[in-house]
Amino acid sequence: MHGAGEHTASYYAATANVATDFPRLEGDRHCDVVVVGGGFTGVSAMLHLVERGYDVILLEANRVAWGASGRNGGQLIDGFVEEDKIEKRRGADAPRRQGTGRRGGRGVRAV
Repeated sequence: MHGAGEHTASYYAATANVATDFPRLEGDRHCDVVVVGGGFTGVSAMLHLVERGYDVILLEANRVAWGASGRNGGQLIDGFVEEDKIEKRRGADAPRRQGTGRRGGRGVRAV
């Protein structure tokens, strides 16, 4: 495990804005929502909540994208988004045969 001052060698680590001028959480604070973790999911949740008018505090022990979000390969593979078209053309079993997981694809669309 890497300490607060170290990060696994990666493109992210080499190019990230390492500004650390964000205030530490001290004393009593009141907000609508606390988001724990500054990875992709935490930052996205915070952004969407702030855009809807919520007062949000984001807690991150190190820096944004310190964990897995700053170590991934940067790939977004959405599979086959339009499974219904695949089913019509190749049969109801086609998405499973093509390795697309019927539930998974529909779950991603729902999010």
